[in-house]
Amino acid sequence: MAQNAPRNNSQPLSQPQQQERPQTKPLLNKPLFKPRESRVQDRRPPSEVMLEKKGWNFKRKFFQNMATRFNYYFHARVKLEKVLRTANRDGQDNYNVLLPFYPTTLQSQGYSKSELDSVIEKTNMAIQLHDPRGKWIDDCFLLMGRAYFYEGDLENANKTFQYINLKFAPKKKSEYKTVVGATENDQISIASREKRKGFFGRFKHTYARNDAFLWRAKTLLEQKEYDEVQALLNILNTDPNFPRRLNGGLAEVLAYSNYIQGRYPETVQPLKVAIDKSRDRVSKTRMSFILGQLYLQLNHPDSAMEQFREVISFKPDPMMDFQSRIQIAKINAKQDGGLAKSMESLKHMLRKERFSHFRDAIFYTMGTLEYPKDPEAALGYMQKSLKQPSANTVQRMLTYKGIADIYYDQRQYLEAKKYYDSTAGVMTPDFVDAKIVTIRKEVLAEVAAKVAIMHREDSLQRLALMPESDRNVLLSKMAAGIRNAAAEKKKNDAMQAANPYDNPAFGNNNNGYTPKEEKGDWYFYNASSKASGFSEFKRRWGNRQVADNWRRSQNGVIVNNNNNNAPADVAGGPAETATEALSPDSITAEKLSQGLPLTPEKLAASRTLEQDAWFDLGKLYHDKLESFKLAIETYDSLLLKYPDHPRKPEILYSLYVWHGKLNNNAEAARYKALVLNQYGNTNFADIIRAGGLRDIDAGKKKAIGAAYDSAYTAFRNGDNNAALAMKHLADSTFGVNYLQPKFDLLEAMIAIKNDTLFATDTLQLSRKAVTAVMQKYPADEGVQAQAQALLDALNRRGELTDYLAKLEVRKSNGDGPLVDENISMNYPWQNPQPVFTDKLNVAKAPKDSVQVAANIAGSLPNKQIATIAPVKPMTPYALKADNPYFVVLCFQRVSKELMDEGINQFTRYNATKHAADKIEVGSFVLTPSETMLIFRIFANEDKALTYFDEIREEAALSIIPRIRPADYSLFVISRDNFILLNSTKDLTGYRKFFTDNYVTQ
Repeated sequence: MAQNAPRNNSQPLSQPQQQERPQTKPLLNKPLFKPRESRVQDRRPPSEVMLEKKGWNFKRKFFQNMATRFNYYFHARVKLEKVLRTANRDGQDNYNVLLPFYPTTLQSQGYSKSELDSVIEKTNMAIQLHDPRGKWIDDCFLLMGRAYFYEGDLENANKTFQYINLKFAPKKKSEYKTVVGATENDQISIASREKRKGFFGRFKHTYARNDAFLWRAKTLLEQKEYDEVQALLNILNTDPNFPRRLNGGLAEVLAYSNYIQGRYPETVQPLKVAIDKSRDRVSKTRMSFILGQLYLQLNHPDSAMEQFREVISFKPDPMMDFQSRIQIAKINAKQDGGLAKSMESLKHMLRKERFSHFRDAIFYTMGTLEYPKDPEAALGYMQKSLKQPSANTVQRMLTYKGIADIYYDQRQYLEAKKYYDSTAGVMTPDFVDAKIVTIRKEVLAEVAAKVAIMHREDSLQRLALMPESDRNVLLSKMAAGIRNAAAEKKKNDAMQAANPYDNPAFGNNNNGYTPKEEKGDWYFYNASSKASGFSEFKRRWGNRQVADNWRRSQNGVIVNNNNNNAPADVAGGPAETATEALSPDSITAEKLSQGLPLTPEKLAASRTLEQDAWFDLGKLYHDKLESFKLAIETYDSLLLKYPDHPRKPEILYSLYVWHGKLNNNAEAARYKALVLNQYGNTNFADIIRAGGLRDIDAGKKKAIGAAYDSAYTAFRNGDNNAALAMKHLADSTFGVNYLQPKFDLLEAMIAIKNDTLFATDTLQLSRKAVTAVMQKYPADEGVQAQAQALLDALNRRGELTDYLAKLEVRKSNGDGPLVDENISMNYPWQNPQPVFTDKLNVAKAPKDSVQVAANIAGSLPNKQIATIAPVKPMTPYALKADNPYFVVLCFQRVSKELMDEGINQFTRYNATKHAADKIEVGSFVLTPSETMLIFRIFANEDKALTYFDEIREEAALSIIPRIRPADYSLFVISRDNFILLNSTKDLTGYRKFFTDNYVTQ
């Protein structure tokens, strides 16, 4: 049959057969194994994944809560408590003023940021790794917020506490959205109800949400949001669900809120509640001591004494116990016959061994109790306080200031300045009297110089007016006394060099023990070698404390902690007597008489010098020390000694103004009448009558304008000393004149420029000088506007230097003199520089710029006008080929741990790749927010740039891969430019200079 015949392979396939063949071929290419389907990776944290699992049964609750609590929460809490104990101030408080409410502050340097970051990291891991339904999750959030709080990150702390408030608020399962707050029995409730009734209720877990309310209130207090805190505390105080266990904490926050706002009477009652309910013995003791201080401030000595006795009954730390006894002694001293009793109790404390560490404070207290009754005894006790070995820098600061205040009240200004300088050397930034100390230490040298001139000239005049025979006898005795004193001093110095153990610097640690003479060749067995070594050391380094790192100073001031080291002597004033330039052995009566004003001309010059010193001293008292009483007393004494003083009208006018400020209306009226009746034709009388100055003749007006022109031109040329001298010459020549407001404003501008040149931090003298001008001429609108602009410039210190450099004077009339009554000042931020494009912007450029552009356009071809470029701005940095160079890596937002790691990594890298170059790497703090690694030192610019290009590529890849490149920057800088950068702190300016002048690929 045809159908069963075999098929010939050579025959062509039919059409159906041709269609079947392709269907079988893909089967031969089919893979043996089915490919795995791609799955989307679940990158959610484990906490979110666990939340979707069902079956939140007892077993899961038990293990999740146990792991969260003991693996993470417990360790984080222990670490946080350790940080708080470490950051305690350790008795370094000033107990003579109101204590800080808490022993630590957000600015405390004792906090370890790395440890606090570790607390945040541990709590964050607990939150991310465990089921969010666990009962310890809210406690972990609370620990995290507290760590942010102590770290000073108040914004994140506030957000964390707010999150706890919202996330863990009680909510029923049927509710879609959480609502914070409810009304129960007409009372608003925002707290979570805690079921803690019965015996077993005490062991139940508490809600951290209720604690978060109090911590958020503390955070808001640090942010000075007092109204919001008060509203929150009012709600919690009446909240029926707020737990009783936190009533003490609520009272403590309320007391703290009133305390930091200075509302001391309102602080007492909540503070008593907080003390009664507190379970922390240290906190309870501190709050009790503060309550005693508040009672003293509110004039309740009996309650204060009872409170300090209660502090002693708590058996506090030795410092708190000691300070409580000191306060009791001070209270007793104010009672009748109580001073002797208090002094006896303090002497009894000196004999107690447990108070041996506080002997410096005991002697200081004895000095304060003796003053002002017996100033000499007070000084003696305070000097003994300085001789006591102690590490309490706060007490040393108080003793220095106590001695300085006594000398200041006694008007021994040179001695007072020495101790004010020492006070500033150990003074903490939060010291209450820091401003007074700073001003007095700056001004008292000048005051002492004026007083020295007055005493010296008065003594010379007295000697000159004596009969010649009596004068010669007295001068002979003086010369003999000077020679004997010099010989005695020389003898004492030789004895001290021969026996160095008598020197206090070597007597601190041996308690008066003098080693016996030992035989041998060793250095310390040879007395002469020791004496010569001590003399050489003292010559080079002075008296230094026997301690590690003795070369180190604090803020440029050497702090002497030796037992009896007094502050270093300051240089004398400019008035130098004739004996200071002579050798003591060559002083005779004849040589002493050469400095006496024996001729009428010399006597007149001496009197003029003394009169000027008296006048300047009164101004110093008023203008800089703000002591109206001393200023008035000085001018009264001046008029008593020199009733015909050439500047008597101004003296009388000043006395009229100063008495008015002290509300001495009768004395002010008397001096006002003297000015109007005796000197009615002077400018001062015009000021009193009309508040302004009357016109003067044209010739004198022209001379005054020329004088101001010269002074202001010198100021613009940068010669501040010449400008100030011209201003003072104008004052003495013309008195108070029609340009006096501008003369005084010019002096204030010189003070500003001097403050800027010497890079002072506070600019207090500048602000005070400008404010004095504004107060002196309240009716002069022009001066008021200019002075206010200067104050604005001081507040915008970043633009101050540019302002003083570009200060301009506009003349109302181009043909007139440089200075007239219509002077106006232009500030750079008020007149921005014109923007130059391809064409001259004549329409928008200022008039001066238009004139310059027109002059340039007239002198150049038309094709060259479009190519004129603006002048390149001046920069203080310069390219110097003969300088050594540094490579700098500047961090922006990197922790200290990563920076230390970077130092170690770069040290290893340099040891491996650049062993022969001996490249050193070290850290350098330019500003509190800008820290650097300095690679030094490269002989020239090329080597520095080669190393720069090398580590720029390697740093992100292999050296410091953990630090993001966005968090640091690299640049090359010469040694001179680095010194300039360190003084100006203008890192942005140098980065621009580096970008403009260095081409790197």
